[in-house]
Amino acid sequence: MKPMIELVNVNKAYDEQYALENLNLTINDGELFVLVGPSGSGKTTLLKTINRLIVPTSGQVKIDEQDVASVDLQLLRRRIGYVLQTGALFPNMTVEENASVQLDNLGWSTDKKHARVAQLMAQVGLDPDAFLSRMPSELSGGEAQRVGIVRALASQPKLVLMDEPFSALDPVSRRQLQEIVLDLHRDLDTTIVFVTHDMHEALRLADRIGVVYNGQLQQVGTPENILTEPANAFVGNFFADEQQTNQLLGQVIAAGFGRPKEAEDIGLTMSKGQSLFEMAATLNESGKHQIIVGNMVLTDQDLIAYMASLESGGDRH
Repeated sequence: MKPMIELVNVNKAYDEQYALENLNLTINDGELFVLVGPSGSGKTTLLKTINRLIVPTSGQVKIDEQDVASVDLQLLRRRIGYVLQTGALFPNMTVEENASVQLDNLGWSTDKKHARVAQLMAQVGLDPDAFLSRMPSELSGGEAQRVGIVRALASQPKLVLMDEPFSALDPVSRRQLQEIVLDLHRDLDTTIVFVTHDMHEALRLADRIGVVYNGQLQQVGTPENILTEPANAFVGNFFADEQQTNQLLGQVIAAGFGRPKEAEDIGLTMSKGQSLFEMAATLNESGKHQIIVGNMVLTDQDLIAYMASLESGGDRH
């Protein structure tokens, strides 16, 4: 895979205290990469070095092999979408005006702006005819955050940074917006770097996860890798609850269940990072009996047998 973002020996010190220490990380083009860690771990600091909201004390941050320190700051940020913890909408501007801010800076015509914003509004589940003329005060928290996502994506950036964007939302809104992010990531040629302290959210969204603690990168891996092969005691303890409650499809396959996919197998697809609960819900809603996970096929009987194996200590036989 082609690297999109590279952090090379990055340090950030405040009064001789390190927020980031000798950090090296590569994020691939087109990846949905999630940074996770406890409060104060350095994950948001790391995110903000990418668009130069924070300048490292030493080291390099590169996008497409170009050091961000050498790029004009306005040009850099115009190329990067940014979603904050709240929608952070301008209260005196309509939804359409808020969503078009970057497009105004780029000199898009009125018609082109309207078409782009209306298209994205529909993609995030907001009817353009009903919402574009509203003011931010007329929106719920979930609706405002959807508009924030539209604004970040409007200029078709190759890179979007999302800093704990759903932390203030209720569980239902949070789940809906997670689905929207997954759908948009599938539909758009965009790299997303997503910060959260919610392990379940990280496992649900990520192609890969970076675990940060005390300014240091503890482990990078797929959700399956993080759960089944934690690099150290901190990572294992941090994800301990998820290991017990959020068994993943990758763990089912690793335990020897399922069969290789054949040419005639078509239909529902899920990722290794999705949970058994999601598989059960998908099968129930669709009325189907199997799903495709990468190059493997899992059936409802595999799901039942795997759950039974957990009760008997994990032995398939």
